[in-house]
Amino acid sequence: MSKIRLLVMDVDGTLTDGKIYMGQEGESVKVFDIKDGAGIVLLLPKYDIVPVIITARKSQILENRCKELKIEELHQDCFYKLEKLKEITERYKVGMDSVAYAGDDLPDIPCMEEIKKTGGLVLCPADAISEIKALADYISGYKAGEGAIRDCIHYLGKRNQENDIEQRIRIAIDLIISGQYEDKHQGVLPDGSRYSIQEYMTKEEPACVIEIHRRHIDIQYMIEGCEEFKMYGTSCLTSSGEYNSEKDAEFWTGGIVSNQSILVPGSLIVVRNNQPHKGAIVHKRTERVKKLVCKIEV
Repeated sequence: MSKIRLLVMDVDGTLTDGKIYMGQEGESVKVFDIKDGAGIVLLLPKYDIVPVIITARKSQILENRCKELKIEELHQDCFYKLEKLKEITERYKVGMDSVAYAGDDLPDIPCMEEIKKTGGLVLCPADAISEIKALADYISGYKAGEGAIRDCIHYLGKRNQENDIEQRIRIAIDLIISGQYEDKHQGVLPDGSRYSIQEYMTKEEPACVIEIHRRHIDIQYMIEGCEEFKMYGTSCLTSSGEYNSEKDAEFWTGGIVSNQSILVPGSLIVVRNNQPHKGAIVHKRTERVKKLVCKIEV
């Protein structure tokens, strides 16, 4: 799942309500949504996504709006949108799997089909035609020109963040398994992930506690020793103390076990944030454990 780098948008029926207001000298009005504009200006740079507009029509009003929103990739009079899209992706050196396309009507379908084939994303407003909705990975709950693009931007931001976290987890796991860490109390992996090496004696289960981390995902790698490790469902838990923000830890009792593992040297387990878990449980006999714990901040 690639990170989205380009958000390509149609205009009429996507950024606007789709109505064309004509005066004696041609088009006189286009109605844009201020929330869409704020999303483009304030959120897309934060998500490292470049806004692109490809439209078959030509409008000075649209050109003025793009200047306000600092959209540099404005392409008007494009009846063959797919050709222009391919030209843009080549220039940015990204594949179609890094493109999200927001549209609403038949002229958008060739681009959408090409993007879908390669794993990119297709987005549309709530009032897009049925053929577009059938292709869409995400259908906004908002109509065109009424915040649909802002909603789609929020969706892309969340997806990129989740994708970034998964990639960081994979990289950290590869580094740990290949032994690219130092045998010391605290350290930093080559990718910048922080880790600690913990040594302790396993205990009988009643002496062990259930804990939850809110801001971190734990990657736990057994170096020496053996322990039982349990995951719990989030129901039937009773808090046994306040959340410690400095240690990012909250402790609980009770709970229902959802997964149980025996960790031995070479075992690796990923504990998601807000996942109740309990480790250091004795297995067969009490023994000393040496474990690397890498924390991925979310």
